[in-house]
Amino acid sequence: MLALTIGLALCTGAAHAQNAPSDNATINLVRLLVKRGVLTQADADGLIAQANAEAAQAKTLAGTANAAPATPGQVRVTYVPEVVRNQIKDELRQEVVAQAKSEHWAEPGALPEWLDRISWAGDMRVRDEFHYYDKGNAYPVVDFAQLNRTGPYDLNGVNPPPLLNTRENRTNSLRIRARLGVNVDLGETVTAGIRIGSGDDNNPVSTTATLGGGLVKKNLWLDQAWLAWKPTTWAQVIGGRMTNPFLSTDLLYANDLNFDGIAGKFNVPMTESVGAFATVGMFPIEYQADDFPSRQGVKSASRDKWMTGAQLGGSWKFDEDTEWKVALAYYRFDHMRGELSSPCSIYLGASFCDTDATRSAYMQKGNSLFLIRNIVPDPNSPTQYAQPQYVGLVYDYHVANATTRLDMKVADTPLRIEADYLRNMAYHRSDAFRPDVGLNRLVNNFGAGDFSEKTYKSGPVGWMVRATLGDVNPHAAGDWNVALAYKYLQPDATLDGLADPDFHLGGTNAKGFIVGGSYGISTYAWLTARYLNAKEVFGPPLSIDVFQLEMNARF
Repeated sequence: MLALTIGLALCTGAAHAQNAPSDNATINLVRLLVKRGVLTQADADGLIAQANAEAAQAKTLAGTANAAPATPGQVRVTYVPEVVRNQIKDELRQEVVAQAKSEHWAEPGALPEWLDRISWAGDMRVRDEFHYYDKGNAYPVVDFAQLNRTGPYDLNGVNPPPLLNTRENRTNSLRIRARLGVNVDLGETVTAGIRIGSGDDNNPVSTTATLGGGLVKKNLWLDQAWLAWKPTTWAQVIGGRMTNPFLSTDLLYANDLNFDGIAGKFNVPMTESVGAFATVGMFPIEYQADDFPSRQGVKSASRDKWMTGAQLGGSWKFDEDTEWKVALAYYRFDHMRGELSSPCSIYLGASFCDTDATRSAYMQKGNSLFLIRNIVPDPNSPTQYAQPQYVGLVYDYHVANATTRLDMKVADTPLRIEADYLRNMAYHRSDAFRPDVGLNRLVNNFGAGDFSEKTYKSGPVGWMVRATLGDVNPHAAGDWNVALAYKYLQPDATLDGLADPDFHLGGTNAKGFIVGGSYGISTYAWLTARYLNAKEVFGPPLSIDVFQLEMNARF
């Protein structure tokens, strides 16, 4: 309506100018447009100057050059060419309509413009989960992760250490996962994201929460919070708590794992069918408290734990349905290995030892462990003194990883084949028998027989192959897939705390197969069934089967 009014005013003003000199409505309108911010003063002056020039030319041609001069302070335009009038009308109409649409004032009840820069995404899952244990499993098996969380544990105490369930089946555990995120466009090159998620606790590898517990309310956690800057079409820098920036599988990192830190991602097309990509990043795993030890005047030097990673890969698109990706990566985890403390006189009342912070903040199970407190015996009771202990990792972890993925079609049905291989390049079996560790401090990964160098078993290698036939992510009712995978993960191939929490119920030192499938029941919902069969690679028998039946939704 505003554009139409402007056009009518222009036409009216122009017609008046051609009939008789007067205060021209066009000039008043131009001034009004300047006042309203539609035109700049410079553009208005240019239009008036052009109109005056053309008017003077028209007067000369028409013999009207002797017309009465305008009153001082008044601008008189006697002629505006039709081409100019039409151009002004079209430009004003386009600007006003565009402004009205962008600011939503042309649409009654429309939401503010800034909401257009916000997008929402979320997902939910309801799962029934079953845990089956072989009756021949070893018993008892110490839960060292729980020992570190709630310890220290007194080796000479009367109470047993925390123990894993290894023989009693757990059926019908109803569990949920709920995540809701918002992404914000902060300009042409900057975006931000925040996501909250469910979870029983703040562990890094799962956002699943178990129902029950007296019908109490469930927890929500800050799952993601990041800022991203994309200065070019092929480069992006992300900082904060972000989704896994690397091409990887759940052999190395759990699917729900997010990364704290900063990462650079590069995706460079080489030709129409060939591209190269790279990712580099630095991620803090754990900061040592500034005031450690809290009850001692002299503080320990900072021993922060970091992961640095670099990945280089390529992609080849052979046709519309066939694409192959391959990537090589190296992940270096610094200061993760436990350290033996200085002689620690617990019997004199000490409540800590100087290397307590070298134990891992979060573990599952599988990695080789040793006792990290060098406790001084009580001279008054040399055989029955208190020995409250924590455990630490025996090895460093510098993981080399090769990943490949092939997407294609077989009989017009999608097929994805994945393979993953990793090796801990910092693994040396002899480290388990160095002076600060030794057989008297190693606590796990022993086989049958006595605790000896011969019965201790570990390894640095892991690999996986997986094939998925059908739509990997169902997007419509009737979409389906079936998947079959085999995993093999030696105890010290990678950090057990970051591995898949479902296979073997978490951690490393596990091998076995996974079979499953999904079926779409709507555009945004699908059903999934999955069976995970796993047992130990080395050490005492520990076979755990997991069956999951779930309904998923996204929005």
